[in-house]
Amino acid sequence: MKEYINIKKILELADSKKWSIPVLADELNIDYSYLSRVINKEKPGGAKLILGVLNLCFKEGLDHKEYIFLNIPLSTDNGDVLQNETSSTVNPINLSA
Repeated sequence: MKEYINIKKILELADSKKWSIPVLADELNIDYSYLSRVINKEKPGGAKLILGVLNLCFKEGLDHKEYIFLNIPLSTDNGDVLQNETSSTVNPINLSA
């Protein structure tokens, strides 16, 4: 499972702010149970979490590149490729442009 979120860094931030995990979830504007599953590596974290981390970084004046792995391309594997189709790759998101 690919990880798009630097959970270790997010937990360090929560610790430095003296936030519990439920408070961190509130700060990220996500459900505690969802954050818990990401922390326990049961889920990779998706758009909700990425947006929450991005917004928190802006709010706290943090460098989002330390918290979100944007250089990992998202999968485009949709199963078997038909003979007439060609595969393509997705370029990573670049927020610094």
